[in-house]
Amino acid sequence: MPPGLSSGEEGCWLDRSFFEAILDSVRERKDVEITLDDSNESDYTVALPALEARNLRAKFFAVAQRLGQNGYLSTSSLRALAAAGMGIGTHGMRHRRWTGLNAEDLREELVEAKDKLEQIMGMPIDEAACPFGGYDRRVLTALRNAGYARIYTSDEGPAPEDVLIQPRNTIRRKHDLADIKRITSDTPCGIRKIVRDVKLKLKQLR
Repeated sequence: MPPGLSSGEEGCWLDRSFFEAILDSVRERKDVEITLDDSNESDYTVALPALEARNLRAKFFAVAQRLGQNGYLSTSSLRALAAAGMGIGTHGMRHRRWTGLNAEDLREELVEAKDKLEQIMGMPIDEAACPFGGYDRRVLTALRNAGYARIYTSDEGPAPEDVLIQPRNTIRRKHDLADIKRITSDTPCGIRKIVRDVKLKLKQLR
């Protein structure tokens, strides 16, 4: 784990064997998208070889200010991920919750981080993952205005390919492979789907 990891993030760190078992369990699933956040060095040293060994692709959402710091990706490692066919998006500048930031700090997170990554990568960056899954109407408006084509959250559940906001499921240390199967196969329908859709819409209107 990288230095300075907050206690709240420890539960999201997976053992290498469990991470690889998860990849094995979804390697034939065309409906499952793999994403990793935070710019950890293990994205390159652990995740990339495991993905390539299984001919899988993933998206990596980078925290721009962390690049080159001890325990995190270097700029060359981030470029290597892209060269290997992995997707690259932004997770902001300093890994701060975007809701509640003033206009200047929000611009740094959404616009300046995007510009910095585009300069490093030499390619457009048009996808973002919200740190801690937090967003509201103001953040969504700022993301749209900054030109993002997809916004990844932590709302859980399935995510249609053609929508702006992409809910994600967070895999934690406490999970096992039975949980992974349940999480990746659960598709709300009927009343459950209606309730979920209403909750997501209300969250976007806050």
